[in-house]
Amino acid sequence: MGSPESRVPEGEQQVSTPVAPSDEDRRKHLDFIQAVVTRMSAASSNAKGWLLPVVTATYGFALIQHSRAVTLLGLAAVVLFMFLDANYLRQERAYRRLYDTVAQGTRAVPGFSLDPSEADDPIPASAGWRERVRTVVGRWVPAWSVWSSWSILPFYGALLLIGVCIYIRAVIT
Repeated sequence: MGSPESRVPEGEQQVSTPVAPSDEDRRKHLDFIQAVVTRMSAASSNAKGWLLPVVTATYGFALIQHSRAVTLLGLAAVVLFMFLDANYLRQERAYRRLYDTVAQGTRAVPGFSLDPSEADDPIPASAGWRERVRTVVGRWVPAWSVWSSWSILPFYGALLLIGVCIYIRAVIT
């Protein structure tokens, strides 16, 4: 046990004064955040890698058999992986904001926190229900800036366009 002077009387909480993180702690915190960003980037790449054989098989079979159902299955796979990849990108951007906030020290972020919402402005108490709903939905559904990113729209848009062409061909024949 500690000395009698260091004991906190029963029923009272010990209040600690916030200590500024050392440069080494900040570097380590940034390393942790960067590791998350790297994992998100790798997961996004893996999603694209898994989609290609699925789409190749479904679209190829649909072309040979003139099957609308199989084409729709391939289109559904593209939409599913597109949503998954867009969410990875949304999360990656959130962690990049957290990284920038910790690196620049513009806002007090708890030490070694990996919660990306620490980098965002809190919802003001005066905010209406629409703004609150928009904020909550924004945590689950990527914004247009994510969907229109160079890593989402061209890749998945091309696969969707090919699938629609295959579906139209299946309908015509």
